Amino acid sequence: MTGLALLGGSLLAHAQVVPPELSADEPIEFDAENNRMTARGNAILDNDDMRVRADRIVFEQDESTVKAKKEVSIKSGNFRLLTDNAEYDYFNRTFYADDFRLGNDSVYVLGKQAQGDKDNVEVDNARIYIQEPDMFALNLNADKLTLVNQETVAMDDVVFRIGEVPFFYLPYVEYDVQDGSPVQYTGNIGQQNDLGFYWQNAIAFRFIPELAAGLNIDGYTKRGVLAGPILDYNWSDPDLGSMSGWLDTGYIHDEGSPSELGTDVLGRPIQPDRWFIEWRHKQYALEDESLEITASLSWWSDSYVERDFREGLYEDNQQPDSFLETTYRGENWYLDAIARVQPNNFQTVAQRLPEIRFDLMPTEIFETGAYQRLDVSYATLQENSPTGAFQTLESNRVNAYYGLTYPIAATDWMTITPVAGVMATHYAVTLGNNGSYTRVLGEFGVDVDLSAVGVWDYQNEFWEIDGLRHFLQPTIQYRYIPGAQAGDTEIPPIDRLASFDTYLEPIGLANKRNIDDLYEENAIRVGVQNIFQTRDPEYGSRDLLEVDLYQEFRFATRPAQPARFGQSATPAQQDYSDTYLVIDFSPAYWVNFGALFRIDPNKLNLDEVTTGVRFTDGEEWTVFFGNDYVTDVSGVSGGVINQFVVDARYRLDSRNQLGAYWSIDARLGELTEQTYLWETMLGNSWEATFAIIHTSGSSRQNGFKFQVSVSLVRI
Repeated sequence: MTGLALLGGSLLAHAQVVPPELSADEPIEFDAENNRMTARGNAILDNDDMRVRADRIVFEQDESTVKAKKEVSIKSGNFRLLTDNAEYDYFNRTFYADDFRLGNDSVYVLGKQAQGDKDNVEVDNARIYIQEPDMFALNLNADKLTLVNQETVAMDDVVFRIGEVPFFYLPYVEYDVQDGSPVQYTGNIGQQNDLGFYWQNAIAFRFIPELAAGLNIDGYTKRGVLAGPILDYNWSDPDLGSMSGWLDTGYIHDEGSPSELGTDVLGRPIQPDRWFIEWRHKQYALEDESLEITASLSWWSDSYVERDFREGLYEDNQQPDSFLETTYRGENWYLDAIARVQPNNFQTVAQRLPEIRFDLMPTEIFETGAYQRLDVSYATLQENSPTGAFQTLESNRVNAYYGLTYPIAATDWMTITPVAGVMATHYAVTLGNNGSYTRVLGEFGVDVDLSAVGVWDYQNEFWEIDGLRHFLQPTIQYRYIPGAQAGDTEIPPIDRLASFDTYLEPIGLANKRNIDDLYEENAIRVGVQNIFQTRDPEYGSRDLLEVDLYQEFRFATRPAQPARFGQSATPAQQDYSDTYLVIDFSPAYWVNFGALFRIDPNKLNLDEVTTGVRFTDGEEWTVFFGNDYVTDVSGVSGGVINQFVVDARYRLDSRNQLGAYWSIDARLGELTEQTYLWETMLGNSWEATFAIIHTSGSSRQNGFKFQVSVSLVRI
């Protein structure tokens, strides 16, 4: 389609400026009386990047036209047009062609007649293939097609077809050529023990360039019919900004038995009326995109509705979150407003209704070398128990933090940065409604950053090592926050520490988010980062090995906390934090090894080991071996997770790939998941995946599953 525009626009414009060159196998005839040139036998007319090839080309100089007859091929850029009759008026920049074929690597057009100029191209009785034509190809038949400014396609009376089979009609379709297909489709056909035979479909049509709309429509022999609207939008304006997003919904009256519906994460029976609403939105406003709006809505009828009917959505979003956030970015500051809500009745959410905050980034004070940071926020907070285990917590909170740092370059390899700060927090509502409460905390500390570099002329042809460079970067951080537990019996503990987290929490007041759950901090955190690099002939250098080690030494510890407000009881902090060792090893392009070791030095226990190694042979095959071993997980039988996975892919050719995935739970002594895949192409327009899956040891969906997934290729 862009080729049509080039045909009627830039190509003819070039013909007006640069005299065309005409050649042929036979001698060129010149009719002086009519000022006409005729070329026969593999006749070629070249004009800049445009070439016309035909059995006969007639160049009418007085009429400013070029007429091409029989086996006409017109090529410009990556577009080629084939016809038996074409005519160009290169003075008026108009063209005409009949019974033509036009295409490039992503679009193919057939039509009875095309005419127009550089701004508008009109085609009668057009058929558009989104990929090359074949028996499975998606194509659109339109009584009339108009290409505007080489960008927008508008079609009247459009019939959508797969091969020769029509399946949908729209009176009007408009979309941008750069968007690829005006249709989006994904579908799954299969059988699963608890669902029966099923057919899942998601189809959307792009009515206008900025909007695609359609439906989820599924059928399940054991569960019924699921349906709901879907949207995909993308809009931009050079002055006003841009926005994009999508909506995915579904409703089903679940006809499954009570045992098939099961219970939710809180042990409550799942009701038959089930639905989900997923919405994501991102927007940049103003000319410099300094205003950013982000929205996310995940509204589910129960905790397993997406796991049962939209497994892909569930894998990416197992802890649904719903919020609306607006951020204005200044030169070195941010103004942010966020509202976080609790639409689901199976979650405990720290709702922000809303929170408004101002953040001044670290900024030098009048070229003194000292840097200041300021964070001020107001929040209306609320937390509800979905089971009624505790009374609703409410809080109106104003919080402000002001901090100073003064980096001192002691040497070229050491920087010392003293840190001081103060945080003031006012609570208008306290536990038991005992009036207001104000807490003021101070902190001081120091950061010491060291850096050293070593270089060795080491060579290893097998591993393609051309010299070694070692970066050694030790870091020491000390923070003292006295009396931070003040008011813990008055403050509603809404923003608190997670009940289970295997990573070190942020050090220092400035970076803590558990404002309502603080305790005295007096600690030294030590870290060492090691990076080994070698020269790379293409990328300058590449990382061979990175080894990072972190440890915290505590002079004040948090005592054991009882279970309250829905939080599990937590043990007392130890004098020494867990020791963290992180390794990333890539000795060659075809192998990568990563590992995390978490060691409890107080008990000399290895609490966590997470490893993964991937081998890759170009684009032919890849295999991944990984494991997760954790011994102190709350809410898990025995507190232990011990799982191993293997993921392998083998490419047979450019259109076919085999895959397999195995997951082993060593604690259960079971092969909990087996997946075997064949990924292929159906024609040139469709991607298909044939899968056999077996799961065991799961709370839902055990047994065999057979599925064929089909999706329209997105260009």
